[in-house]
Amino acid sequence: MALPKLNSTPKYELTIPSTGETLKFRPFLVKEQKVLLISYESQEAAQILNAILDCIQACMENTSLNGLTTFDVDYIFTQIRSKSVGEVTEILATCGECEHQEQRKVNLKDLKIDGEIRKNIEFELTDQISMRMKYPTYSDLLRDSRVFSNEITNSEKIFLTLASSIDSVMTEEENIKLKDEPSEEVEQFINSLSTEQFQKVTEFVQEVPKLKYEEKYECEKCNAKNKIELEGLQDFFS
Repeated sequence: MALPKLNSTPKYELTIPSTGETLKFRPFLVKEQKVLLISYESQEAAQILNAILDCIQACMENTSLNGLTTFDVDYIFTQIRSKSVGEVTEILATCGECEHQEQRKVNLKDLKIDGEIRKNIEFELTDQISMRMKYPTYSDLLRDSRVFSNEITNSEKIFLTLASSIDSVMTEEENIKLKDEPSEEVEQFINSLSTEQFQKVTEFVQEVPKLKYEEKYECEKCNAKNKIELEGLQDFFS
């Protein structure tokens, strides 16, 4: 005798931060939660991220993650998680004075996208050459999983993120998409930037909007004033 099918899960809607588009999603089920738990146990950032992406994809209707920015994905996952497990998550906060640790509750409704979401960002490099920027996606960054590890320096991570943030280089004759070019040529192009040009691109990467939460609290042990600052999925769900 076949087991009965359970009732269909409810559907919810959310708005994608970078586009303003509305999409429908369902809470994740035990099968998705199991994959997430296994990935968290691995303590491998790339594995955790891949599990999160798979979970989101399973819970959304006819929506591709490939073009969604990192902050879009962070926001979407918190919304799915809030409808699946609950709107409150706990984090371990450490007092800056006495180093006492205590559990603090964070309501996922209070999470905000911090930073201006800009459109059609271009930098002029010369009179004939300009560069169009884009916000990086996790699909871009996962092409080199070292960006989520301790195998390379922070400077190298910034370089890899920067390469993923350049959409195209435009000349008077053509529009060259960097994703279609060999990584060696992309590296050579970035290395050829002047210090001033590189600084502009670096500032763009550093100003990419982020999912953020801030809270001031008093230590329950010594009453010292502290501030919690969380950014990105790893801070919220590590």
